[in-house]
Amino acid sequence: MRPRIALLIVLCAVVGAGLGIGAWQWQLRSIAKQTQFDAFIGPAALENNVDPLLIRAIIWRESRFQPRVRGLNRERGLMQLTPGVAAEWARVRHTDPIEPDALFDPNTNIEIGTWYFARMLKHWEGLENAEVFALAEYNAGRSNALKWVDPDAPGDAAAFRERIGFPSTRRYVDAILVKYEAYKRNYFLPPWLLYWDRFTKHADAPTLQGNAAKAL
Repeated sequence: MRPRIALLIVLCAVVGAGLGIGAWQWQLRSIAKQTQFDAFIGPAALENNVDPLLIRAIIWRESRFQPRVRGLNRERGLMQLTPGVAAEWARVRHTDPIEPDALFDPNTNIEIGTWYFARMLKHWEGLENAEVFALAEYNAGRSNALKWVDPDAPGDAAAFRERIGFPSTRRYVDAILVKYEAYKRNYFLPPWLLYWDRFTKHADAPTLQGNAAKAL
């Protein structure tokens, strides 16, 4: 083998190994990012009888695990909660009112957000794939979700999904369900796909504002 060809093969091997190690390190950082709040998600999910992986998938979609993000409609934090939701939680729990900026605290946000989503699951309890209905409600409100129920098949999640009147809500539900299934398989998307939204404005990107949106 000619020396130049041998050298080229060695260089390609070294570069390939370096890229492989870099991708693996990036993947590890991605997994660490997506699991960093599991210590808060677990107890909240257990208390409210919700699958913690579903809550993690909601957080992924709502904030991309950025605890200090703001939405366009006064939503705050990991699960993009409004001050009104926090006030309702405080009334039900008979606690002192929650300051709006307290929703930037990951533990507080996850505790309230999981309770809030669990109430929606409770409303659709008894239906197969109740999470489909609950996710649509979480995104678009109960009045809209009720309008999208198929009167001829009220418990049919597939029929409900097809009747969702807001394309953004349909994409929202689909994105979370895909991520939820991935989490159940203990599968994390390759790290470069985490930035797909940034370059393509993909439809499942969170609706955030300011620097938080630019950071996606």
